[in-house]
Amino acid sequence: MTADQLPLRGRHVLITRGGEQGEKFCNDVASAGGIPYMVPLIDFRPHEDLNAAHFKQSLGTYDWIIFTSKNGVKYFFQHIASHREQFEMFKENIQFAAVGEKTRAELSRYRVESHFIPNIYTAEDFSKEFFEKGYTVKRALIPKGNLASTTIAESFRSQRILADEWVVYETFYPTKDIGRLVTIVKEDRLDVACFTSPSTFHHFNKVIKQYYLEEHLQSILLASIGKVTKRAIENEGYLVKVCPEKYTIDSMFHELCQYFGQERKEE
Repeated sequence: MTADQLPLRGRHVLITRGGEQGEKFCNDVASAGGIPYMVPLIDFRPHEDLNAAHFKQSLGTYDWIIFTSKNGVKYFFQHIASHREQFEMFKENIQFAAVGEKTRAELSRYRVESHFIPNIYTAEDFSKEFFEKGYTVKRALIPKGNLASTTIAESFRSQRILADEWVVYETFYPTKDIGRLVTIVKEDRLDVACFTSPSTFHHFNKVIKQYYLEEHLQSILLASIGKVTKRAIENEGYLVKVCPEKYTIDSMFHELCQYFGQERKEE
């Protein structure tokens, strides 16, 4: 592929996710001719739930454990490190669900098979599809983040199923790169800003309002993963032009390439 054929050639792309996923997104953007700016606007750390000791002691009583994110898996296994032997003994009696391929892949790293993955990676679709497929559950445990919705637990409880939510990690707002973000926006460098969750957008918008940068957003295309993030952006009066049907960073990258590739053809 020649430089002229690269779909993101010359496009300046803000990536608001850090870590491995953010690094991969940066590399993908660069490989498509774009200029990535990684400014993490979300980070994670373990959370000490008041009921953690109870959940650890009760692991063998659940017939389903449901993970809604890769971080949920990672921090769950951190928390049960001292109970890992007991977990290995009774995990054959538990069924595991994962929302999304990344969550399933993280589970497999711990030698745990996913018995159910919804076709659409949202909590609303999870519950609907779970029951439509005829799965039954008596006691469910949902390891999650502090900002995750209660949708799955509430849908289970509405059917008189016991559903415990264990907050294993919390989301926080990293501020070390804020000065860099302000400079990038103020100098009108960006063509695209990509948001992977409502939190990444809310933290971004906080900076925009704090430094009176609203007028600089008019020329920036906004991209989001999933309808929940899209809704959070549009509730603030902005338009989302790129929102892939599959809620993954890889899908958002491919959608960006399609959008700008098409735009280039029309020029």
